[in-house]
Amino acid sequence: MKLTSKWILWFVLVTVYASVIGGLFYYNLFKFVFDKKLQNEMVEMVRYRAPSLVQWLASRPKGEATFREAEIMKGLVRNDDRIKSLIYLNYDGSIRWHENTKFLGMSYSDYNTSVGFDTNAVVQAINDRLPRAIMFNNGSDYDMAIPLLAKDNMVAGVVNVTVSRENARKLIHSSMVRYAFGALIMILLIGGVLYLFLLLKIIRPLGSLKDSIEAVSLNNLTLSFPERKDEIGEVGTSVAFLLDKIREDLKGRENVEIMSVAKEQNWWKTILAVTVPKGSRALVVDENNNILYTNFELNVPGKETVHLLDIFDGRQQEIIQVVGEALENPTKVLRSTVNNKDVQYSVKAVQLPDDAGKNRIVLVLEPKK
Repeated sequence: MKLTSKWILWFVLVTVYASVIGGLFYYNLFKFVFDKKLQNEMVEMVRYRAPSLVQWLASRPKGEATFREAEIMKGLVRNDDRIKSLIYLNYDGSIRWHENTKFLGMSYSDYNTSVGFDTNAVVQAINDRLPRAIMFNNGSDYDMAIPLLAKDNMVAGVVNVTVSRENARKLIHSSMVRYAFGALIMILLIGGVLYLFLLLKIIRPLGSLKDSIEAVSLNNLTLSFPERKDEIGEVGTSVAFLLDKIREDLKGRENVEIMSVAKEQNWWKTILAVTVPKGSRALVVDENNNILYTNFELNVPGKETVHLLDIFDGRQQEIIQVVGEALENPTKVLRSTVNNKDVQYSVKAVQLPDDAGKNRIVLVLEPKK
């Protein structure tokens, strides 16, 4: 898989992961904010009317609500479509006002037995003297109990309202849609900028470095890559340095080979001068029948490497045959006869012991009288 594909895959995985985590965070944040806003609005709506309600509760701590209290409760239900139902209770839990007049004056326990409160928010509000909101009906509604406190911080009464969360849920949904749209725009913008950076600063320079390396050959050990002051430039510098070392090593090997050839020729010159009789011709050839040294002057113009058949008649297969037999029988002296330029020669051939993988065959030609 190429670097671009890997980067796109990792970028998608990271952004999806971050978007999911961010979505969970913002969903809970929106839920907290909008639900808290809904609860605070209900509490403030009741607290705004609390002073008047507390006065009437103090004057008549038990029994049914006055006409003014009933008008306030009806107005709360009528003016706010989020309120599904409302129950106004005395400090002892008895019902002071209800839309259904048959429940007026009924005790908390009797009402809870016959109809039933949605939750125990009323009990918690009376005990804690604080507003309580409990979610029910699969998260669709809140059962809220808002205590009405007298001057001595005693509970004079409780307003119990069932509030719909429909508007809050709509706000949460619309906010999450905006979040998803905004996250998508940010991902595209950031991804585009990062990909452009990756393309210009990494992918294209790497492609240029690849082309430069592919253009290198044994005939041209030079890296044509512009100088860069980054990690890719450091890689290019290292490759160029490696090519310089290879070029120096090749030059060293060529010099060593030239020196070894010259040294070997001097060695053969000395050996053959001692071992070959005067008037005899001696040749040293390799396994490919290329002549490495002779004790006589060769005159084959236009050729750097002289083959054995270049100085013998091409039809004289005896010379090739004796060389082949010498290769098959190392250190064994083989004899044969060959004609060259109307002169008949007796040939002695021997393959010397292998020296570091170099096969050398010595041929001694003596003209017959």
